[in-house]
Amino acid sequence: MTASTPTGSRIRRWYGIAAAGALTVTVIFATVGDGVDVPEATGLRSVVIGFGHTLVWALLTVALLIAAIRGQWSTPSQIFAVAAALSYGLFLFAVFLWP
Repeated sequence: MTASTPTGSRIRRWYGIAAAGALTVTVIFATVGDGVDVPEATGLRSVVIGFGHTLVWALLTVALLIAAIRGQWSTPSQIFAVAAALSYGLFLFAVFLWP
């Protein structure tokens, strides 16, 4: 007979691994950069392009960390995930469409 990991522990582990991966990307983007360069960007557009991608990954890290702690995807996780999606949308708008 084999011992199996309870479902809650398994889910927490996977959310924890995903949170660690998202944190790794966040740290890389915050220190090395994300490779996105829009030299003509100034003002607010420059700020959004400079920090937007990092913010997206930081919000995803928080969403996944909350899910790991709670052992399930919940309302607080969803709030941070939606904030990440909105931030990513703003980032993409700033890179490609901002006049």
